[in-house]
Parts: sequence; C-alpha cells; structure tokens
Amino acid sequence: MTEPFDTRTADRFALRDLVTRFARAVDMRDHAALTTIFTADVTMEMGPDIRVDGRDVLAGMLRDDLVWAATMHFVSDVAPEPDGDRAIVRANIMAVHVSHDGPGKHFDLGARYTFTAVRHDGAWLLSRIEIEPVWSSGEDPGMHDAAF
Repeated sequence: MTEPFDTRTADRFALRDLVTRFARAVDMRDHAALTTIFTADVTMEMGPDIRVDGRDVLAGMLRDDLVWAATMHFVSDVAPEPDGDRAIVRANIMAVHVSHDGPGKHFDLGARYTFTAVRHDGAWLLSRIEIEPVWSSGEDPGMHDAAF
C-alpha cells in the first residue's frame, strides 16, 4: 500500500509555500521572515546589471525598499521541481509598486522568477533568485530600470 502523501508531494507543497512566504515577506517588509527563508549565501539577479549577494544584504534591501509606499506581489503558475535536497521553482510574478505620491501612481512589473532552493536541516531555503522581467508599466525610480 502506498502512502497517500509521499515525500515528493510534500516537497512540492513546501516549495510552493516557500515562494508564497517570500512574496508575502517582501510585501510586508518583514526582515525576520526574510532571513528565515534565505541561505546565508543567497544571490538575487535581475537582468545583467543587478546582483545582490548574502542573506543580510538581500533581506535588508527588500525590507528597506523605501522608494515605494507599498508593494504587492501576485504569484502564479508555481512549478516546483524537487530533486533530492535541491529544487528549481519557476513562477510568474506580477508586482505592483505604489508610489508615495498616491495609489494612482504606480509601477507594475510582470516577471518570470526562477528560484533555486536547497534543503537545510530539513527545511527548504532559497539560495538563488533569478528575475527575468517580461513587461512593465508606469515610471520606475527604483532598481527595475536597470533590468530593461
């Protein structure tokens, strides 16, 4: 008799949850949560010109992104591919960045994200985030300009 919930299925659920927790922590600017989902040597890249290395640097940058009054990242089509203690997770993310000038002024970004995750002490952590911008709308005074 097979178990109804095998390890691969559990890993796929855990990896989807990891990506959701990432997006929520970014939107909430929750530094404590961000530091619990990254490896110490995490890398984030967006386009050829933007690279951020290290858990504390990346978590701090995401928490302190004060260019925007608020952000909201909508995550869809999350496709985890676990392989032992490593995994690739692909997802589409639409991010709305609201200006301090009011909710009518915002920058929107549609991107393909490729996350690399590793299992560490039984928990999945993000070790790499690659962001491939697909489209944008509005004015961006922040880091996204360099990616286009």
